[in-house]
Amino acid sequence: MLNHQEDLEKKHAEMMNQEAVERIKKQQDADLVEAIFFEDDSEIMLRDGKAYRIPPVTLKDARILMKKLGTIHIDAIILNFLPFENKEEDLFDILLLGFRNYPTVTREYLDEHCDLETAKKLINILIGLNGLKK
Repeated sequence: MLNHQEDLEKKHAEMMNQEAVERIKKQQDADLVEAIFFEDDSEIMLRDGKAYRIPPVTLKDARILMKKLGTIHIDAIILNFLPFENKEEDLFDILLLGFRNYPTVTREYLDEHCDLETAKKLINILIGLNGLKK
């Protein structure tokens, strides 16, 4: 049986643990709200094995993004390469918006190091970061 001192110490330890859990939960919630509010960059990895930070687009680029999103196939990226569709140029314009901080990432570079699934992920990142809806 616990004596009075041990009982008090146990209750104090339980209270301290509960306060620590609450503090951690509040910090996680604050971090999530801050990330959403400040629109932190997202990260994507190309087939070159490098991770790239994708920022939200500028107002100028947002107009381009919104205009071109309506012209391409997002769910089936491969359809943008069909000869009669002629949407390949718009697709690359959108993809390059995500890499504006990387001057070495060109259309040719993406052609070599970006696969269909990564292109789809990148478009969805741009849509999500900029608060656009499909």
